[in-house]
Amino acid sequence: MNTILKNSIKELLGYTYFNLYKKYINNIGNKTLIYHAFGTKLKHDTYGISMDINRFKSHMIYVKDNYHIHDLTKPFAGNSISITIDDGYKDTLDAVDILQNLKIPFTLFITSDFIDKDSFLSTNDVRDISLLKYSNIGSHGKSHSKLGFLDHVQQRRELIESKTFIESIIKSKVRSISFPHGSYNSTTLSCLKELGYNLAATSKKGFNARNTDRYSLYRSEIINSDNTKQLKKKIEGYYDFY
Repeated sequence: MNTILKNSIKELLGYTYFNLYKKYINNIGNKTLIYHAFGTKLKHDTYGISMDINRFKSHMIYVKDNYHIHDLTKPFAGNSISITIDDGYKDTLDAVDILQNLKIPFTLFITSDFIDKDSFLSTNDVRDISLLKYSNIGSHGKSHSKLGFLDHVQQRRELIESKTFIESIIKSKVRSISFPHGSYNSTTLSCLKELGYNLAATSKKGFNARNTDRYSLYRSEIINSDNTKQLKKKIEGYYDFY
């Protein structure tokens, strides 16, 4: 099935889902967005997770002008947007500059084994970002492994070592995590609670509310082909059916 046909089917299903069902629900909640890279060419990027930095800037101006921006680490209250960035690529620095200039709070989830590697943030970069007014630093695992496929011992190692290593850099507690590849299970959740995490973000689409499990927060992935019209649709839940 070619890309044009697949996109047409997705739009048709999204239109049907949203107009016949979703828009009649009073969505009071938080929509959390996931971004990854900002221009870095990624070998594994088959659908555009590396975003043009100017497009990202247009996204941030749009959400700043049209929505309440919420710090993900704080309790949810009403309709809002939260910004998260996964992985910790070097070009995250360009996105951070935009977020700081627009005074938009964000959470950066970092894979600790990637720090100081080519194309990724350095130790000094992570420390500098952690000191900024609008930043929060969380874990994205130690090695970017799928946690849900690891045994208990392996999961604890991923969660402990990433947490303690990042804490040694930023000199502050790491309380949040986003699951690499969106993968987790009941063992993951019990380990998180035991180890002092109080927030975990998934890759499941949906709205977060006051009663949403803080260890299974919903997020929607944003990709390079998403213009502001597509961004608006994702924020409103247009594509939450899949």
